[in-house]
Amino acid sequence: MAHELLNERREDVLWLTLNRPEVHNALNSAMTDALTTAIRTASGDGGLRAVVITAAGDRSFCSGADLKESAGGMFLSRDGNNPIADVMRAIESCDRPVIARINGRVLAGGLGLIAACDLAYAADHAEFGLPEVRVGLFPAMVAAKLLAKIPLSQLQEMAYLGAVINAADAERLGLVNRAVPSDELDVMVEDVLARLRQNAPGAIAAGKSALLKMRDMPAGERLAFAENVIATISGSNEAREGRLAFAEKRKPLWVG
Repeated sequence: MAHELLNERREDVLWLTLNRPEVHNALNSAMTDALTTAIRTASGDGGLRAVVITAAGDRSFCSGADLKESAGGMFLSRDGNNPIADVMRAIESCDRPVIARINGRVLAGGLGLIAACDLAYAADHAEFGLPEVRVGLFPAMVAAKLLAKIPLSQLQEMAYLGAVINAADAERLGLVNRAVPSDELDVMVEDVLARLRQNAPGAIAAGKSALLKMRDMPAGERLAFAENVIATISGSNEAREGRLAFAEKRKPLWVG
């Protein structure tokens, strides 16, 4: 594993730490390759309940693409795919919930990472911005994800003006689930992980996949698709265990 990304398994949670604090955890090819590989490997690991993405230091979570990467490599496609877009695809297709623990400023492609995550929790000093236009670029890939997260007018202001918003506004807009004081961030993330562990991992995985498919599905097709999803889930061993535990007034025993 490249030193640009720290990979630590803490019991049933994989922690991935962006580790370039000297350049505000900017994304280079080594980091994006390591992130994509780690997240894809985590998918399907029955012993994992979640993946947490965080960053070294407390100033920056991620400043986006490393502008010093040779020949603008972070903006080019390799075999038809952009390396940052590959990370976002890996996050969305991972069958474990992916949680962003945001401990500092998030800019440009960094917003793409958190927009792709299932859940995001931020320290209240964190800031969020899209400064690409200041260096002759435009946050097209990030916008592709933010369109489903925040109002268009807010996205346009951030993208056209390079505007920065604070953590409270990010929570209000739905970019993050919750913003809390810095000394409460780890407590918040651990509480979320504890609550995830109470719930059926297979149902969460199936639900994540279904939500992703329904998001891009015509409204008229969603209900019929959802009918098939719930029929499949209801016949699973997890669902049978859940119903039995409910009837017996005990906690269900989920098998990872």
